[in-house]
Amino acid sequence: MNAMNISPEIISLIDKIKNNKTHGASQLARQAARVLRTAAEHSRAETADQLLLELKGAGERLISARPAMAPLANIIIYLLKATREKSVAMDLASARRLVIAEADEAIKRSQQAVTRIARYGAEIMADGDRIMTHSYSSTVVAMLRETFNKKRDIKVIITRSSGRRTAKELGRYGVAVTIVNDDAIDLHIAGVDKVVVGADRLCADGKLVNGIGTYQLALAARKANIPFYVLCEMLKFDPRLRGEEVDLEEPSGVSHPGFDITPPQLITAVITENGLLTLKEVIRYLESQ
Repeated sequence: MNAMNISPEIISLIDKIKNNKTHGASQLARQAARVLRTAAEHSRAETADQLLLELKGAGERLISARPAMAPLANIIIYLLKATREKSVAMDLASARRLVIAEADEAIKRSQQAVTRIARYGAEIMADGDRIMTHSYSSTVVAMLRETFNKKRDIKVIITRSSGRRTAKELGRYGVAVTIVNDDAIDLHIAGVDKVVVGADRLCADGKLVNGIGTYQLALAARKANIPFYVLCEMLKFDPRLRGEEVDLEEPSGVSHPGFDITPPQLITAVITENGLLTLKEVIRYLESQ
């Protein structure tokens, strides 16, 4: 057995992640960990070494499926490294159990990170805030729900191109939502108190990779002197690549990438599971990795 012996079922699950344009990076990272877990559970490997080789192939395929999303790569790299180091001298059954346990723990840590970010973010919001967001993020939705539960008279403005899912989820919680056209951001930004977005990657140079249109919203916020916050678990920090080195997942033959890059000077602060970080603190952390 070699790294190319990935079952059709696992390939199908990887393709679903590749073609998923509705979920955010954190959700897809956790889904990638579940795929690796499933690969371990159903592997036909005959030895622990064969299992690890098979998982390496599946992991590489998962990473290449969504190259713009740092948390997906980071969670897979962590799982492959942890299982390789901890499975030395293990038999097949033990190695399989190790992979499953490590994947479950990684998923749990990511979910806990989102919960903590939501709490920290809600603390920064104020009663009566009008908050604008763009590009679906489960972390942003969690924060806005937490804010709605703790603050009064919160209103949310969402861009039309990516806001339908966000509006639907927030609507279930009773949050007042207004959807505006993307090309009308400048008309609505003056009435906004804060802008919050998620992240697909925070690069080694502090640049933010997120859904296309984020850069334009950041520019509008800066022009109107409105705080621009990024909600981002540490799993999305990438000390390996600078902004210009990231694959923005531009479809073959189509000049329309799914992501854009926002320079750090347009970002007020990054809200992580460890609290609010200034851009200097973000850069310092990335340089230390």
